[in-house]
Amino acid sequence: MDSISFFWSFFKMLSALALVIALMIGAMIVVKKYFYHSATVSSGHSLIDIISTRHLGPKSSFMLIEVLGQVLLVGISNQEMTLLTTFTDTDSLAKLKSLRSIKDAPSTPDAFIRYKSLLKTIGRMRKDF
Repeated sequence: MDSISFFWSFFKMLSALALVIALMIGAMIVVKKYFYHSATVSSGHSLIDIISTRHLGPKSSFMLIEVLGQVLLVGISNQEMTLLTTFTDTDSLAKLKSLRSIKDAPSTPDAFIRYKSLLKTIGRMRKDF
């Protein structure tokens, strides 16, 4: 009888831990969505838009920036920012705009929806026991 009691208490502990972790992840998503405004998010009304960022190392990266209709490639290191090139070729700009429209298209379901369904599944599992 003790082994059954141990099993159920261990299962309850694990399910409570999973619920706490799911709540923490959900809270993190809500806080990130509503309170954290990243500089990389473009509103569409800005004069300066960060199109893309590629990190090369801990403190170095490339940024593709659009400023007043011009597209610039900037190298960023720990001490300085360097303008690497300006894109003026119409073919490159057309390709960039087509890639941006593909990127802006809605993709997979939002992470919040996935975690919400996960929490519903866990809730149903708890009701079954």
